[in-house]
This record gives sequence, structure tokens and C-alpha cells, in this order.
Amino acid sequence: MSARPAPVPPASRTPIGVEERLAAARRQFDLGMLEAARKLARQAMKMEGVVEFDPTWRRCVEIIDDVDRRLMNSSAPAKEKGFYRVVKGDSLARIASRHYTSVGALIRCNESLHREDGRDPIIRPSQSLSYIQGTWSIRVSKQHFLLLLYLDGELYRVWTVGIGKENRTPAGRFLITEKLTDPAWTPPGRYIAAGDPDNVLGTRWLKLTPTEGTDSSLEGYGIHGTTEPDTVGTSCSAGCIRMRNEEVEELFDFIPMPGGSTPPVRVSIEE
Repeated sequence: MSARPAPVPPASRTPIGVEERLAAARRQFDLGMLEAARKLARQAMKMEGVVEFDPTWRRCVEIIDDVDRRLMNSSAPAKEKGFYRVVKGDSLARIASRHYTSVGALIRCNESLHREDGRDPIIRPSQSLSYIQGTWSIRVSKQHFLLLLYLDGELYRVWTVGIGKENRTPAGRFLITEKLTDPAWTPPGRYIAAGDPDNVLGTRWLKLTPTEGTDSSLEGYGIHGTTEPDTVGTSCSAGCIRMRNEEVEELFDFIPMPGGSTPPVRVSIEE
């Protein structure tokens, strides 16, 4: 299957001041000044003359994405991070639920929880843990094969995705209502277990449920991984949003488990 290149707006002159801000942002990033780098890149992205999805916008977003990838996968401080001191009787699951996050996200955000042997991390009273606080939302641009993750309305991360062939991915508004690790695939009349070579869903599944006036019959769609990573960035699926496994695993970890008092994560899919 050949990849369909994402359309890019016509090249235009880079707005005055953008190059300087981007150069300064990259210098700050290289020095480890992550929030300063992100601030400069966001300023550049919002300057007059920068058009969403154009090459200059993408350069701004590349720096933002580099910064926030590091913040999501380390204990580096940032304004959106909260800190919690462990007390006797705590568990990672209880802490994650209390702060609308997940165990996976806590592990990513705290090097003290990383274990090379693959065993469950151990927490101790008085241990300080960082977590990202705020409300996540997702926007998918079918035209540009991009999934954009927002935190409290600010663009935070961007990933390339695959979409449905023959325009099978529906536009509309959805909620993430289920999270599954190593999902089985259930196409019409079949059950294909995780690990089966015929199961194309990869390692994670985020179920999409229609909301806010979107046709309620649009069930069965989700955001998932893939056993065919070369198809990401193309119109390839039966209608779902397809991501590389290592990337959907990262997204999956920061989406809180649906249900209870947890605010739902909203997903907007647009043409």
C-alpha cells in the first residue's frame, strides 16, 4: 500500500520574528530549559502569519513536542506538574485515581519508579511523586494524518496516525470510554485473540463513544496500535485511528481510566 502524502499549505514567507524565536527555543531546549523553550515555540506558533499545519507551524510544534515528550517521561519540573508525598497505606493505583491519572503515567513521570527487571515499582512513605495535572483532550485531523493532544486547551503532543481507507473514519465528537491492554480484535463474526498474527490492533485500545450530537450508531471505533507500523500516515484501516505501538502506549498511559468521578477525555475527529 502506498502512502498518501499529507497535504501541506503552499509555502509562504516566514513571518518576521518567528525564526528568532525558534532559534532561541532550540537553544533553550539544548540547555535543558524546557519550559522556556516551550514558551518561545508557542509564541512563534501563535504569531500573525503562521498558518496551522503549514511548514512553519510544524517547526514550532516539533519543539513543543520534543519538550513535552521529555516532561511526560521524566521528573523534570513544569508548571503543569503537581507533587504528591506518599503516606502509609498508599498504592500507585489509589494515587493515580485521586489525581485523575494512571499508574503508567506515574511511572513515566518518576525515574524513581523505573525498574529494569520489569517488576512492579515499590513506593515508600514520604516519597515524592510528580504527576501531570489538568484536562486532556484530543483532536484528529484526517486530512493531515495527525492526532493532536491538548492539556487544558494548549497543544501538548502531536503524533502521525493512520485513518480509515475510503473515508471510513467518521468525523464527529466522541468520548474515550474504555481502555484495554493487548486487545482482542472482533471483526464481524470473528474473535481474534491478542498475539494472533491476524490481530492488527497492536498493544492498546481506546474506545470511542459518540457524544454531543454525533450519530449514536457510530460504535466500534477506537484509537489503537498496529502490527503494521508502515501503514501509519496512510488511509489504511477499517475506520479506526491507527498509531505505532510505542506511541499509542505513551498516549494510553496519560489517558485516565474512564468512569467514576474522572473527567472524560473528549475526542474531536475532523476532515
